[in-house]
Amino acid sequence: MNEEFSEDELLLRAVYPQTKRADFWRNGHMTSAALKDSKGLSVDRTGKRSLGESVEYAKGHLSGYIISISVIACNSVNAKPVYLPSKSNPFHSEIHGSDTDIELSDTQALLLSRQARIEFEPQCTIA
Repeated sequence: MNEEFSEDELLLRAVYPQTKRADFWRNGHMTSAALKDSKGLSVDRTGKRSLGESVEYAKGHLSGYIISISVIACNSVNAKPVYLPSKSNPFHSEIHGSDTDIELSDTQALLLSRQARIEFEPQCTIA
């Protein structure tokens, strides 16, 4: 897979539900806290796969809500998608704040959280 990201690519991230991380959700909307990680914001890139294929793959190794952020949205806030595949996940990437800063700034996280879309919502089951 190419290290360069296409503008039509989406980046998928798992976000804990409110029952596990109340700070990630407010009034049914994801907060910027869900996009803050000092080690780099871990995501899966869609690459040349369809969104459906990408979400199914993400559901296979991640848990929680699956949200998407577009590469265009990253570019609009000067955030940098970085391709970092692993042996177990050839789609693994991170979103960095810049070429020199790993963590997104508060403003970048806020603006990206407003542009993020929920692609999969886990079903709550009652025992």
